[in-house]
Amino acid sequence: MKKKVIDILAVLFGNFLLAVSVAYFVLPNDVLSGGVAGISIITKVLFGLSPTLVIDILVISLFIIGVLVLGKDFAIKTALSSISYPVFLEILVRYPIEMDIDPILNCVFGGAIAGIGMGIAFRHNASTGGTDIICLLMDKYLHIPVSTSVMITDGIITAAGLLTYGLQDVFLGMVYIYASSAAINKMMVPKTGEAIALYIITDKFDEIKEFIHIKLSRGTTILDGRGGYTDKKKQIILTVLSRGQYVTLSDFIEKTDPYAFVIVSDAKEIKGEGFTYEFRV
Repeated sequence: MKKKVIDILAVLFGNFLLAVSVAYFVLPNDVLSGGVAGISIITKVLFGLSPTLVIDILVISLFIIGVLVLGKDFAIKTALSSISYPVFLEILVRYPIEMDIDPILNCVFGGAIAGIGMGIAFRHNASTGGTDIICLLMDKYLHIPVSTSVMITDGIITAAGLLTYGLQDVFLGMVYIYASSAAINKMMVPKTGEAIALYIITDKFDEIKEFIHIKLSRGTTILDGRGGYTDKKKQIILTVLSRGQYVTLSDFIEKTDPYAFVIVSDAKEIKGEGFTYEFRV
């Protein structure tokens, strides 16, 4: 119950930060931020549609797609985001705050706030809704890290802004996207590279090993160890995962064996099956 309460509060806080970024940095300055907010900026000029209305419609539509493809667990947590984010946004836009700051600083700080919010939601196996759902699908089926897929989808949406805005506005949008993606990286697994190496010592050896093999489609190496104090023999699981997979595995280990000893290290460069080339059959 405590874990569920923490998850709910974290997802709400993450969506609040995203709404702050959109309400006070993106919409007032027409920042081509990518995501549903970026799309709303473009459609406002093309069709004269209300940005908040467009955001609400897209968030709900993408949520339905996510439910159909990503399943029940995703639906429960993302339903909270799909409701809370539009509500937070509707409230915040009614209380505008004028900030006379440089456009670049506006994009850097706005992007960082949005990235922190999304990163908090991702760490708790949820989504802030919207195009984040597309990124989660890319992570699941194409094994593209969430932070990378965010840059790809947001980059495409921002580039589409050339239809209605100038090149300078597109470049400012890219600054916002880079800042948000960098913040997501730091929030999901602080101080790590593109992949994470884990050493896992646990009494639930078989369950965790099977989860890595079946659910995450990653390999493991089994090391023989012995406790220096107890002199008991232990088997150690060594595996290498992407950021998104680390969050999923960490949550599973916490539920399966809260007393497991886990060492997480930065894997700067990975070569081999599943990373630089596909698995052999």
